[in-house]
Amino acid sequence: MRCVMKNIALLICFLLISVCCFAQSSDNPMRSPIDSAVAKLMAAYMQEGRRVGISIGINYKGKSYTYNYGETAPGSKKLPSSNSIYEIGSITKTFTGLLIAHAITEGKMSLNDDIRKFLPGNFPNLQYKNGGPVKIGYLLAHTAQFPNSFGNVSGKPIETPTFLDSLHQVKLDSLKSFRYAYSNVGYQLLGLILENIYQKTYYQLISQYITSPLGMVRTALNYSVKYADGQLSGYDANREAVGNMPSTLPGAGSLHSSVSDMLKYLKYQNVENNPALKLSHRIITGDIDNVAHAFQWEIGKTWNWDQYLRVDGGTNGFRSFCLIYPLSQIEIVILSNQKDDSAGVGLYRVASGIYKVVKEIK
Repeated sequence: MRCVMKNIALLICFLLISVCCFAQSSDNPMRSPIDSAVAKLMAAYMQEGRRVGISIGINYKGKSYTYNYGETAPGSKKLPSSNSIYEIGSITKTFTGLLIAHAITEGKMSLNDDIRKFLPGNFPNLQYKNGGPVKIGYLLAHTAQFPNSFGNVSGKPIETPTFLDSLHQVKLDSLKSFRYAYSNVGYQLLGLILENIYQKTYYQLISQYITSPLGMVRTALNYSVKYADGQLSGYDANREAVGNMPSTLPGAGSLHSSVSDMLKYLKYQNVENNPALKLSHRIITGDIDNVAHAFQWEIGKTWNWDQYLRVDGGTNGFRSFCLIYPLSQIEIVILSNQKDDSAGVGLYRVASGIYKVVKEIK
């Protein structure tokens, strides 16, 4: 009998320690249905793979909710915060798309412009077999048939001269643009075109049109000492640190941001209070019933016919998701500093699960 009681006591102690450890790995207050939903979804996600840190943000009916899980680095025992800075990968492309929309509304270009109009030198190879040019809209919607990447040269980030040399080697075998084929090269080129048009750096344009007006102080390519401590490192499937995303040719995926900043950005996107924002959500290819593509945003409908705008991002050590539901006025962002094969599907499951719960709250 004493042996049984001793084992029960040990089991209770173990469970209490486990609960305390789990509680310390999150700042979820567990007071509302949203809190409970996030906790349940994250409990499942944190058991998949070797997770590190995750920050979540939700906007709904004028209120913002933030949650943080895990730790900033393996073994640090330091919880990330809504101000922790993550690489956001291809979510950067929505910033690039919005800058292109501003350039269009300002009369500096059009969706049907031949991209060669904005490039230095001659690029006779950048036309299809029928003689049709590669247009700005094709790059935005990933239908230009460009390669996904040019890769790195000698292990170093690709610089503009090498990028342009590689662009000269592109062969467009299709008769015309018609098929969706994801291309980081297309958005790197759009960033370069913006710099040529405005004669400003990519980040100067991001600051002028987006981050400064919105007060997004933690969204940047590189950080001053003031915010450097908040910048997280990324980790792979084995929780090993990986190198940061290079900031050369940044239009495809070089921005870093925080949940607090991204909530501002998503709210701004959802309000659509200027012509450039509305244009950046214009469908270029596909249809909304079967998934369409705008200026990087994927646009579609949920199981209950609620419209959504979706974008995700991934770098060597980071995974991120953004979802906007215009009709329900719900915005969700999830940023993570660990990436493996299950991270993308897992985070999307968390994001869509949050939406289903929030949608039912009256």
